[in-house]
Amino acid sequence: MTHNKGNFAIKHSQNEIVNKHLIQRLVNQSSITEGDLVYDIGTGSGAISKALLDKGARVVAFEKDKSLYLKCRQKLINQDRFEIYLMDFLIWQFPQHQKYKVFSNIPFFRTADIVNKLLLNKEPPEDCYLIVQKEAAEKYTGIPDETLASLLIKPLFWIDIIYRFQRNDFHPAPSVDVVLLQIEKRKCQLVPDKHYGLYKDFIVFCREGSNRTVKKSLKELFTCHQLKQLSDSLDIDYRVSPADLNFTQYLCLFQFYLEHNLSNKTVIRGAEARLRKHQTGIVKTHRTRKRARN
Repeated sequence: MTHNKGNFAIKHSQNEIVNKHLIQRLVNQSSITEGDLVYDIGTGSGAISKALLDKGARVVAFEKDKSLYLKCRQKLINQDRFEIYLMDFLIWQFPQHQKYKVFSNIPFFRTADIVNKLLLNKEPPEDCYLIVQKEAAEKYTGIPDETLASLLIKPLFWIDIIYRFQRNDFHPAPSVDVVLLQIEKRKCQLVPDKHYGLYKDFIVFCREGSNRTVKKSLKELFTCHQLKQLSDSLDIDYRVSPADLNFTQYLCLFQFYLEHNLSNKTVIRGAEARLRKHQTGIVKTHRTRKRARN
């Protein structure tokens, strides 16, 4: 057993699927076809990569744990459509203008970082299948309630939970429920690129403040007459929290905002960047405190 603290954390974050037939069935049911380039992030011993290769895909795998990297490399070394990198996927530089898909059993504790890297870069995947904790999947699908994460990515991606695993499908068996999350790039974006930055600011601005009502959030953006119009057409109760609105309502609110209020966009501009900066500061403070305790 290794005594390296970093490797210990990595190894014990891996819950590998032991049912190879299940892996092959899920890969076969995916949109992945012969010749597709597919990323396998946190490949472990290579079971998913093997299933992807059997489907005829070209596979680029990433594994940070050296012993698992060597095990996978030894198993698939003779495959001419296979590459594996001993590295953290989060430092990977995406090649420009490269179409690819993803099928991965990612380390659960890195889910948010990996999803952000995949979806928020200039070269997002055409289709993405991620084995993740059910709780994380619900955050991105907005089930049962929309989250900030679900609202920000839904204009660009279709998202759904497409399979629910049994805990004994894995070794070691996880202590949480695990699902297969599909995130597919929309053929036609619901918000065009030129307005997407403003859309993110709009969403963050509307949801800022835990004690605000919908009316308080929107009164800085719309006139009383416009609020009445929106209430009638979108069935909005202005007394509820902004967290109670669904994606369709937010999308319609933003489209209405574009049509009527482009002149006052400075009110919301920069809201998403400020939130990101604030969250980064919280993470840095948390890490500093952890190091101090150690």
